[in-house]
Amino acid sequence: MKLKLYAIKKGNQQTDSDIQLVVVDIDKSTDYPLNFVCILPRYFRLLEKRSSKFAKTFGPKSLALAKRLLVEAGKKEADPQIKKVINKRIKDINKQECDELRIR
Repeated sequence: MKLKLYAIKKGNQQTDSDIQLVVVDIDKSTDYPLNFVCILPRYFRLLEKRSSKFAKTFGPKSLALAKRLLVEAGKKEADPQIKKVINKRIKDINKQECDELRIR
């Protein structure tokens, strides 16, 4: 699988909540939605509980995979609104990782 993130802007307001990040497999196809795998969760606490399709698909490595996909997408993204959403999610993952280290 060669995974990447694909951003979808929905609605007319174009707020941050109107941007959905989906995981696609470009080995399947280069065209969306033929290459759709799953939606990247908005809240990464769901990954710990394995309650999202993303967490069920990618298992214990899902948080690291999510971060890698976000970092790669952030480097290539030109749209400032999408880049803002990506950076916020990276920040959320980093915070969660720090919280986990404090608990251990």
